[in-house]
Amino acid sequence: MKDLKIHFLNTIWSDAIVIECNNHYGLVDTGSSFYYPMVEEHLKKLNVINIDFIILTHFHTDHYGNLSKLINNFNVKKIYLKHYYGLDGTTSSGYQSNEEYIENEFKNYYEILNSAKLNNTSICFMDELDQDSLEIDFEGIKLDVFDIKNRLYNMYNDPKSEFYQQKRFNENFDSVGIFIKYGQYNIFLGGDVTCSQTDITNLKELSIKMINKIYSKYQIDKIHLYKSCHHGGGGTNTDKLCQLLQADYVVITNTNRWLDNYDTFKNLKDANPLVTILQTDYQKYIFTINETIRYETINEVSLFITLNKD
Repeated sequence: MKDLKIHFLNTIWSDAIVIECNNHYGLVDTGSSFYYPMVEEHLKKLNVINIDFIILTHFHTDHYGNLSKLINNFNVKKIYLKHYYGLDGTTSSGYQSNEEYIENEFKNYYEILNSAKLNNTSICFMDELDQDSLEIDFEGIKLDVFDIKNRLYNMYNDPKSEFYQQKRFNENFDSVGIFIKYGQYNIFLGGDVTCSQTDITNLKELSIKMINKIYSKYQIDKIHLYKSCHHGGGGTNTDKLCQLLQADYVVITNTNRWLDNYDTFKNLKDANPLVTILQTDYQKYIFTINETIRYETINEVSLFITLNKD
């Protein structure tokens, strides 16, 4: 059985995850732009030249921030993303959106598409597929990407929707999640999938709905390794979701500075008192999965805090 390695890089309020198997590499999200030197250094230490795929969970800068640079500086064979339509009601930072914000997002979006075209990187627009999930083969390992439809676009253009032609929400509501079953282990990379308690049926408890889809499809009842949805913040890891996950290992791309006011840790520990919770503020983690699951901790300087980010 080949080793599957998952590298959770040293990011806060941002995701950059490297997936490795048999000297092949892929990424899930690319981190905020100021993390690029760290992302590049990590890949070069691995002697990466070719990147088989990059999956963009959703179009927020803390996830797409280094995509163009990676395409320009590495041989990226394929990227998976959804179309961006500029329907942001709120920004990636949670503030009310405006024309300047959307204009800048479009600029970054077209920069990514142009970089892909110039470098012969194949593009898969997941939301063009007439299905709810997409299975990607990576060295014989199946990555199953869930919720690939463009939820906000469909609501905005549906005359029957109460939000027809209204920009009310943000790209987190269109985040995909990725499930990997490898041997006896179940892995869920939660992107920024929401657990919103809204009364809007189409947007309510999306992470819980996604996990239930995964459990039904694969006939399983727990997750062994969980990359926390939405950096562990803001009601993401509700008691209901944590009880459903029963996670053994949780990686949170955040720091206590922004988690102290949330019940994330309590809910995870109530669901599984033996859970190991790891945060990427001063460490990066490399998980190795085969007949066992284990991880290595690599101490780092926090670039986010060093740059006085709020």
